[in-house]
Amino acid sequence: MANPFGDGVMDGLKAQTPQPLSEIQHHGLEYRRGYICGYAYNLAEAVGDRQKAAFEAGLLSRRYGLERDRIAEFFSEYGNPQTVVYFYAGYDTPGGNEAARMAR
Repeated sequence: MANPFGDGVMDGLKAQTPQPLSEIQHHGLEYRRGYICGYAYNLAEAVGDRQKAAFEAGLLSRRYGLERDRIAEFFSEYGNPQTVVYFYAGYDTPGGNEAARMAR
């Protein structure tokens, strides 16, 4: 039985940099959601900053064509409402692709 969300989480956990849109666009929405969740968790652990990871996840969610509220649920589980605020800030950033490159 296929588990695209789980596959995306696992790939996101292993990723050092986000997948370019050209590589991820052939995956379904569930895979992309999982990928962002895994990538954001990995980034938060690596840099020790959940808010930065949430902002980056917001940028990626918009770039990957995902609904913001579905991914924001993941960040509400951290118990810190500021994390969700940073996710929305990333998602709502005009020119999000350029902002993502500068945030790295």
